[in-house]
Amino acid sequence: MNIRKTANLLLNFAIKRLAEIFGILISLAGGLLFLSLITYSPNDPNFIFPENTKIQNLIGFQGSFVSDLFFQSVGLIAYLIPFTLIITGINILKSKDFFLFIENNFFTILYLIFGTLFFAHYYSDTYAFFINGNVKRLSNEHFIDSNSQNVTCSSKESSVFSL
Repeated sequence: MNIRKTANLLLNFAIKRLAEIFGILISLAGGLLFLSLITYSPNDPNFIFPENTKIQNLIGFQGSFVSDLFFQSVGLIAYLIPFTLIITGINILKSKDFFLFIENNFFTILYLIFGTLFFAHYYSDTYAFFINGNVKRLSNEHFIDSNSQNVTCSSKESSVFSL
C-alpha cells in the first residue's frame, strides 16, 4: 500500500477544492460590493448618522454602510474594486492559486492611490460631501448653507440661489 501517495492526492484534492471555494467567495463579495455601490443613495443612513429611515440600498443597512465607507474614502475609484474582486475570484477559480489574491490586492492599493490622486488633482472642482443627503460643498466656488438652503457663489459675480 502506498499511503503517502494517497495522502498527497487527498491533500492536493482538498487544497484545490478550497481554492475553488475561495475564488467563488471572492467573486460573490465583488458582486455584492458592486450591487451596493450602484444602489448607493446619500439619503440612506450611514455610520455617522444612523436614523430610522427607509433604506434604498438593495443590500440593506450593510450595503448602505459599505458603499458610504467606500465612496467617502476613495470616491469614484470604488467602482473598480468590485471588478477587481470578481476577476480575481475567477482567476483563482481557474488557476487554483491563493497568492493571486495577495498580488491583486497590491495592485488594487496602487491604483487606488494613483486614481484618487488623479481625481483630486484634475477634478477638484467636483467635490461633494454628503451628510444624509445634504451637500455641504459643491465646488471651490459654490457653498450650501445647510440652515437656509441657499447656494452662495464666492466668485466675482457673488449671487445667491435658493434651493
